[in-house]
Amino acid sequence: MSERFLEGFVVDLAKLQKLVGTPKLAAKAVRAKTNKHVLPDVDMTLGDGEEDDGKPITDAALAQLASGKVKKDNAYALARVNTIVLHAYAKWLGTIEVPYVAGDSFGLWNPVFKALGMKTIAKEYGLSSFAFPFKKSQNVDWPISTVVTGKSLAAWNTELAGDWAKKFPALPDAPFTDKKYGPNADEIAYAKADLPPAFATLKKWVATAVKAKQSLVLILDGDQ
Repeated sequence: MSERFLEGFVVDLAKLQKLVGTPKLAAKAVRAKTNKHVLPDVDMTLGDGEEDDGKPITDAALAQLASGKVKKDNAYALARVNTIVLHAYAKWLGTIEVPYVAGDSFGLWNPVFKALGMKTIAKEYGLSSFAFPFKKSQNVDWPISTVVTGKSLAAWNTELAGDWAKKFPALPDAPFTDKKYGPNADEIAYAKADLPPAFATLKKWVATAVKAKQSLVLILDGDQ
């Protein structure tokens, strides 16, 4: 079972995009503003486990952002540094330790959202839809960076405001069941117990973004 975490941010997308091509995205500026605990994680990831090897790669990606000349062939490093850029220039909402759902081939929560009747969330959760710093797709599979905005955000807010917590105990095992190996009673029990608190946190994040009249960005990271 993979160890994963989901971070949430409230983001003004227009203001964030305007930072591209400015000194505010230079390594020195971003490192000074961001949460210090996330810097080693990004550096080590880009350095294949070696923080000292990764730091120049991180700083080079930030230099591209500051110059405004971002390159598609550097999309992975740029996607990685998004975490520290968001910590520096967006509102961080917190981190969820992600409960694993065996009913999805990638362990995502979509089958559970679908079973609960959350059609919009079931369709959009776990999509790599956050394109920054590009105007369209990042074309990066991992980490999964999802943006929820506008009508989608309103729909998420409505769906999470429903009575899903009452429905949870009566959910069938199918959304939690591995299609290849079949049901595992312990895994199903753990998922059914661990998911409601995670959903409750996601509900708060969505409501916060709605209240701020901004967008919600979710970054799913950890073991693939």
